[in-house]
Amino acid sequence: MYAEALHSIMDASTEIALLYGIVAARRPANAVHQLGFGREVYFWSFVAALVIFAAGAGSALHDGATQIASPQPIEALTLNFSILFISLVIELLSTRYALYWILGSRGLSGLGRFIRGSPDTSSLTILFGGLASLAGLFIAAMGIGLGALLDRPLLDGFASIGIALILAATALILAAQGKSLLIGRSVSPATTQAIIGIAAAVSGVESVNGATTVQLSPEQILVALSVTFEGRLSAPEIERATAALDVAVKSKHPEVVSFFVKPQSRKTFAELSAARGW
Repeated sequence: MYAEALHSIMDASTEIALLYGIVAARRPANAVHQLGFGREVYFWSFVAALVIFAAGAGSALHDGATQIASPQPIEALTLNFSILFISLVIELLSTRYALYWILGSRGLSGLGRFIRGSPDTSSLTILFGGLASLAGLFIAAMGIGLGALLDRPLLDGFASIGIALILAATALILAAQGKSLLIGRSVSPATTQAIIGIAAAVSGVESVNGATTVQLSPEQILVALSVTFEGRLSAPEIERATAALDVAVKSKHPEVVSFFVKPQSRKTFAELSAARGW
Protein backbone atom coordinates (compact mmCIF):
# COMPACT_ATOMS: atom_id res chain seq x y z
CA MET A 1 0.00 0.00 0.00
CA TYR A 2 2.90 2.33 0.73
CA ALA A 3 4.37 1.64 -2.72
CA GLU A 4 1.01 2.26 -4.38
CA ALA A 5 0.60 5.48 -2.37
CA LEU A 6 3.99 6.60 -3.68
CA HIS A 7 2.79 5.70 -7.16
CA SER A 8 -0.23 7.97 -6.75
CA ILE A 9 1.91 10.81 -5.40
CA MET A 10 4.25 10.46 -8.39
CA ASP A 11 1.28 10.59 -10.77
CA ALA A 12 -0.01 13.78 -9.16
CA SER A 13 3.46 15.37 -9.14
CA THR A 14 4.14 14.57 -12.77
CA GLU A 15 0.79 15.93 -13.88
CA ILE A 16 1.50 19.21 -12.09
CA ALA A 17 4.86 19.38 -13.90
CA LEU A 18 3.18 18.60 -17.24
CA LEU A 19 0.55 21.28 -16.66
CA TYR A 20 3.26 23.83 -15.96
CA GLY A 21 5.10 22.75 -19.11
CA ILE A 22 1.99 23.17 -21.25
CA VAL A 23 1.37 26.68 -19.87
CA ALA A 24 5.04 27.70 -20.18
CA ALA A 25 5.23 26.45 -23.77
CA ARG A 26 2.54 28.92 -24.84
CA ARG A 27 4.68 31.96 -24.07
CA PRO A 28 5.38 34.07 -27.17
CA ALA A 29 8.81 34.07 -28.79
CA ASN A 30 11.22 36.85 -27.86
CA ALA A 31 14.67 38.09 -28.85
CA VAL A 32 16.39 35.50 -26.66
CA HIS A 33 14.16 32.52 -27.56
CA GLN A 34 13.33 33.31 -31.17
CA LEU A 35 11.72 29.94 -31.88
CA GLY A 36 9.47 30.23 -28.85
CA PHE A 37 9.19 28.04 -25.75
CA GLY A 38 7.50 24.99 -27.23
CA ARG A 39 10.15 22.59 -25.94
CA GLU A 40 9.18 23.43 -22.35
CA VAL A 41 6.62 20.63 -22.78
CA TYR A 42 9.34 18.12 -23.62
CA PHE A 43 11.65 19.32 -20.86
CA TRP A 44 9.05 18.91 -18.15
CA SER A 45 7.93 15.57 -19.58
CA PHE A 46 11.53 14.42 -19.28
CA VAL A 47 11.71 15.74 -15.72
CA ALA A 48 8.49 13.89 -14.91
CA ALA A 49 10.02 10.64 -16.21
CA LEU A 50 13.11 11.15 -14.04
CA VAL A 51 10.94 11.83 -10.98
CA ILE A 52 8.94 8.64 -11.60
CA PHE A 53 12.15 6.63 -11.97
CA ALA A 54 14.19 8.07 -9.11
CA ALA A 55 11.60 8.89 -6.46
CA GLY A 56 8.77 6.51 -7.32
CA ALA A 57 10.58 3.36 -8.42
CA GLY A 58 13.45 3.86 -5.99
CA SER A 59 11.21 4.31 -2.95
CA ALA A 60 8.93 1.39 -3.87
CA LEU A 61 11.96 -0.86 -4.42
CA HIS A 62 13.40 0.10 -1.02
CA ASP A 63 10.06 -0.50 0.69
CA GLY A 64 9.68 -3.91 -0.95
CA ALA A 65 13.20 -4.99 -0.04
CA THR A 66 12.62 -3.90 3.57
CA GLN A 67 9.38 -5.89 3.81
CA ILE A 68 11.06 -8.98 2.38
CA ALA A 69 14.03 -8.70 4.74
CA SER A 70 11.88 -7.97 7.83
CA PRO A 71 8.27 -8.97 7.09
CA GLN A 72 5.65 -6.99 8.99
CA PRO A 73 2.11 -8.34 9.54
CA ILE A 74 -0.53 -7.19 7.05
CA GLU A 75 -3.27 -5.34 8.91
CA ALA A 76 -6.52 -3.46 8.16
CA LEU A 77 -7.44 -5.61 5.16
CA THR A 78 -10.90 -4.09 4.81
CA LEU A 79 -9.49 -0.58 4.72
CA ASN A 80 -6.73 -1.55 2.28
CA PHE A 81 -9.07 -3.23 -0.18
CA SER A 82 -11.60 -0.40 0.08
CA ILE A 83 -8.91 2.11 -0.87
CA LEU A 84 -7.71 -0.09 -3.72
CA PHE A 85 -11.26 -0.50 -5.06
CA ILE A 86 -11.96 3.24 -5.00
CA SER A 87 -8.61 3.88 -6.67
CA LEU A 88 -9.38 1.28 -9.32
CA VAL A 89 -12.69 2.93 -10.22
CA ILE A 90 -11.05 6.37 -10.47
CA GLU A 91 -8.15 5.05 -12.57
CA LEU A 92 -10.48 3.17 -14.92
CA LEU A 93 -12.51 6.32 -15.55
CA SER A 94 -9.47 8.55 -16.04
CA THR A 95 -7.68 6.04 -18.30
CA ARG A 96 -10.83 5.55 -20.37
CA TYR A 97 -11.07 9.33 -20.83
CA ALA A 98 -7.37 9.52 -21.77
CA LEU A 99 -7.81 6.78 -24.38
CA TYR A 100 -10.90 8.48 -25.80
CA TRP A 101 -9.07 11.84 -25.97
CA ILE A 102 -5.97 10.36 -27.59
CA LEU A 103 -7.55 7.96 -30.05
CA GLY A 104 -10.66 9.89 -31.06
CA SER A 105 -12.01 8.33 -34.24
CA ARG A 106 -8.80 6.42 -34.99
CA GLY A 107 -9.76 3.46 -32.83
CA LEU A 108 -7.41 1.02 -31.16
CA SER A 109 -5.52 0.52 -34.41
CA GLY A 110 -4.07 4.01 -33.98
CA LEU A 111 -2.78 3.38 -30.47
CA GLY A 112 0.46 1.75 -31.61
CA ARG A 113 1.23 4.58 -34.03
CA PHE A 114 0.51 7.13 -31.31
CA ILE A 115 2.88 5.46 -28.85
CA ARG A 116 5.66 5.10 -31.43
CA GLY A 117 5.54 8.49 -33.09
CA SER A 118 3.35 11.00 -31.29
CA PRO A 119 5.02 14.30 -30.36
CA ASP A 120 2.44 14.82 -27.59
CA THR A 121 4.50 13.65 -24.61
CA SER A 122 2.00 15.05 -22.10
CA SER A 123 -0.81 12.82 -23.34
CA LEU A 124 1.62 9.91 -23.60
CA THR A 125 2.69 10.40 -19.98
CA ILE A 126 -0.92 10.52 -18.79
CA LEU A 127 -1.81 7.40 -20.80
CA PHE A 128 1.17 5.38 -19.57
CA GLY A 129 0.63 6.67 -16.05
CA GLY A 130 -2.96 5.46 -16.10
CA LEU A 131 -2.09 2.03 -17.49
CA ALA A 132 0.78 1.67 -15.00
CA SER A 133 -1.55 2.64 -12.16
CA LEU A 134 -4.04 -0.05 -13.14
CA ALA A 135 -1.28 -2.65 -13.21
CA GLY A 136 0.07 -1.38 -9.90
CA LEU A 137 -3.33 -1.63 -8.22
CA PHE A 138 -3.72 -5.21 -9.43
CA ILE A 139 -0.28 -6.18 -8.12
CA ALA A 140 -0.91 -4.44 -4.79
CA ALA A 141 -4.20 -6.29 -4.34
CA MET A 142 -2.54 -9.62 -5.18
CA GLY A 143 0.33 -8.99 -2.81
CA ILE A 144 -1.87 -7.97 0.11
CA GLY A 145 -4.47 -10.68 -0.52
CA LEU A 146 -2.04 -13.57 -0.95
CA GLY A 147 0.15 -12.31 1.88
CA ALA A 148 -2.79 -12.32 4.27
CA LEU A 149 -4.36 -15.54 2.96
CA LEU A 150 -1.13 -17.55 3.11
CA ASP A 151 0.24 -15.72 6.15
CA ARG A 152 3.29 -14.77 4.10
CA PRO A 153 3.70 -10.99 4.50
CA LEU A 154 6.87 -11.05 2.44
CA LEU A 155 4.60 -11.47 -0.61
CA ASP A 156 3.54 -7.88 0.05
CA GLY A 157 7.21 -6.94 -0.35
CA PHE A 158 7.42 -8.71 -3.70
CA ALA A 159 4.31 -6.77 -4.79
CA SER A 160 6.10 -3.53 -3.91
CA ILE A 161 9.05 -4.58 -6.05
CA GLY A 162 6.63 -5.38 -8.88
CA ILE A 163 5.20 -1.86 -8.62
CA ALA A 164 8.75 -0.47 -8.64
CA LEU A 165 9.52 -2.35 -11.84
CA ILE A 166 6.36 -1.01 -13.50
CA LEU A 167 7.29 2.54 -12.50
CA ALA A 168 10.84 2.07 -13.76
CA ALA A 169 9.69 0.65 -17.12
CA THR A 170 7.17 3.48 -17.56
CA ALA A 171 9.80 6.09 -16.72
CA LEU A 172 12.35 4.65 -19.17
CA ILE A 173 9.85 4.58 -22.05
CA LEU A 174 8.75 8.16 -21.37
CA ALA A 175 12.34 9.36 -20.91
CA ALA A 176 13.33 7.86 -24.28
CA GLN A 177 10.43 9.62 -26.02
CA GLY A 178 11.14 12.91 -24.24
CA LYS A 179 14.85 12.77 -25.04
CA SER A 180 14.21 12.13 -28.73
CA LEU A 181 11.93 15.17 -28.98
CA LEU A 182 14.01 17.37 -26.71
CA ILE A 183 17.12 17.06 -28.86
CA GLY A 184 15.13 17.75 -32.03
CA ARG A 185 13.17 15.02 -33.79
CA SER A 186 11.78 15.51 -37.29
CA VAL A 187 8.06 15.50 -37.98
CA SER A 188 6.30 12.48 -39.47
CA PRO A 189 7.12 11.51 -43.08
CA ALA A 190 3.45 11.96 -44.01
CA THR A 191 3.43 15.58 -42.82
CA THR A 192 6.76 16.27 -44.53
CA GLN A 193 5.50 14.92 -47.85
CA ALA A 194 2.27 16.91 -47.55
CA ILE A 195 4.24 20.14 -47.06
CA ILE A 196 6.56 19.33 -49.97
CA GLY A 197 3.50 18.69 -52.17
CA ILE A 198 1.97 22.06 -51.26
CA ALA A 199 5.23 23.89 -51.91
CA ALA A 200 5.80 22.16 -55.26
CA ALA A 201 2.47 23.49 -56.55
CA VAL A 202 3.36 27.16 -55.94
CA SER A 203 3.94 29.24 -59.07
CA GLY A 204 7.62 29.78 -59.84
CA VAL A 205 8.80 26.62 -58.09
CA GLU A 206 10.54 24.17 -60.41
CA SER A 207 11.01 21.50 -57.74
CA VAL A 208 11.26 21.00 -54.01
CA ASN A 209 14.44 19.07 -53.35
CA GLY A 210 13.76 18.14 -49.75
CA ALA A 211 12.83 19.37 -46.31
CA THR A 212 14.46 19.68 -42.91
CA THR A 213 11.90 19.63 -40.12
CA VAL A 214 11.97 19.83 -36.33
CA GLN A 215 9.15 19.19 -33.86
CA LEU A 216 9.29 22.21 -31.55
CA SER A 217 6.24 21.19 -29.51
CA PRO A 218 3.14 19.00 -30.03
CA GLU A 219 1.53 21.87 -31.94
CA GLN A 220 4.57 23.68 -33.37
CA ILE A 221 7.03 22.64 -36.06
CA LEU A 222 9.93 24.21 -37.94
CA VAL A 223 10.29 23.62 -41.67
CA ALA A 224 13.23 24.47 -43.93
CA LEU A 225 12.78 23.70 -47.63
CA SER A 226 15.42 23.30 -50.30
CA VAL A 227 13.77 24.74 -53.42
CA THR A 228 14.81 25.03 -57.04
CA PHE A 229 13.11 28.06 -58.56
CA GLU A 230 12.48 28.47 -62.27
CA GLY A 231 15.55 29.91 -64.01
CA ARG A 232 13.62 32.74 -65.61
CA LEU A 233 12.76 34.35 -62.28
CA SER A 234 14.46 37.56 -61.20
CA ALA A 235 15.50 38.22 -57.60
CA PRO A 236 12.28 40.18 -56.77
CA GLU A 237 10.19 37.40 -58.34
CA ILE A 238 12.00 34.76 -56.25
CA GLU A 239 11.26 36.88 -53.19
CA ARG A 240 7.56 36.97 -54.07
CA ALA A 241 7.54 33.22 -54.74
CA THR A 242 9.15 32.65 -51.34
CA ALA A 243 6.42 34.71 -49.67
CA ALA A 244 3.80 32.70 -51.57
CA LEU A 245 5.41 29.49 -50.31
CA ASP A 246 5.13 30.71 -46.75
CA VAL A 247 1.44 31.59 -47.14
CA ALA A 248 0.57 28.34 -48.94
CA VAL A 249 2.26 26.07 -46.40
CA LYS A 250 1.01 27.86 -43.28
CA SER A 251 -2.55 28.09 -44.57
CA LYS A 252 -2.74 24.29 -44.78
CA HIS A 253 -0.44 23.57 -41.82
CA PRO A 254 -0.87 26.26 -39.14
CA GLU A 255 1.40 24.24 -36.85
CA VAL A 256 4.33 25.51 -38.97
CA VAL A 257 5.50 28.43 -36.84
CA SER A 258 8.98 28.81 -38.37
CA PHE A 259 9.40 28.51 -42.14
CA PHE A 260 12.62 28.90 -44.13
CA VAL A 261 13.39 28.54 -47.82
CA LYS A 262 16.83 27.87 -49.28
CA PRO A 263 17.13 28.40 -53.05
CA GLN A 264 19.28 25.50 -54.23
CA SER A 265 19.84 23.48 -57.37
CA ARG A 266 18.92 19.82 -57.36
CA LYS A 267 22.55 18.90 -58.04
CA THR A 268 23.83 20.85 -55.04
CA PHE A 269 21.14 19.37 -52.79
CA ALA A 270 21.96 15.85 -53.96
CA GLU A 271 25.67 16.38 -53.27
CA LEU A 272 25.00 17.70 -49.77
CA SER A 273 22.56 14.86 -49.05
CA ALA A 274 25.13 12.28 -50.17
CA ALA A 275 27.75 13.89 -47.93
CA ARG A 276 25.37 13.60 -44.94
CA GLY A 277 24.82 9.92 -45.64
CA TRP A 278 21.07 9.80 -44.98
